[in-house]
Amino acid sequence: MNCAGFSLLSLSFPVRGKPVFRKFSYIVFMLSAFVSVYAHPHMFIDTKLEIRLDGNRLDGLEITWFFDPMFTASIVNDYDLNGNDSFSEHEVELVYENAFSNLADFDYFTYVSTGNTTQSPSSVEDFTVFMDGQTLVYRFFVPFDIPVRDGCVVVAIYDHTYYCDILYCSDSPITVVGSGSSNASFQIVENSNIEILYGGSVSVSRDGKTYTGLAYPQQVVVTMEEIQDQ
Repeated sequence: MNCAGFSLLSLSFPVRGKPVFRKFSYIVFMLSAFVSVYAHPHMFIDTKLEIRLDGNRLDGLEITWFFDPMFTASIVNDYDLNGNDSFSEHEVELVYENAFSNLADFDYFTYVSTGNTTQSPSSVEDFTVFMDGQTLVYRFFVPFDIPVRDGCVVVAIYDHTYYCDILYCSDSPITVVGSGSSNASFQIVENSNIEILYGGSVSVSRDGKTYTGLAYPQQVVVTMEEIQDQ
């Protein structure tokens, strides 16, 4: 299912053809130091999240990102080398090396809090790339293996520069699996304690979204009953 919803204002971004956006992936995902914290969004990512529990522990997160047409066009033109609208193992490796791996410097935009501690991933596993219709999709697993304190764990996926506007898909964006999942519930909320300021006119936007110059990251709050040792 394609869950991406983007409104492209006065712009046309072909998925294939002349590589107008060649090396755009390097510019965006390397997020070079010159990018201002006040930059308005240039990339739009819809997220699905699978939260994997192991009793009273968080085993990890499977994250799926659906990208806007501009980034899709860039990656397809640069790395779908045979133009078959699919990514071979070699092509996935090229995408990983050139348009994903540097996100390690930015914590893969992923933050997990439980108790009084916030952690970011040190690595990811099982990275893959595929097309969902005309939409580029990244999927990867973030291992954590940490205890859930006080029956609550909070997951936030966001870019603090707001160069990437990251939201959850509107259709079934969250699943909780594993032992302990039957006792878990979740809600998606905005964290009003974290303000992301940005400026400038917005020429590319999401359907129906108003851009005011101030954004708050979404976070998933998971609550669960503690499982007693047998």
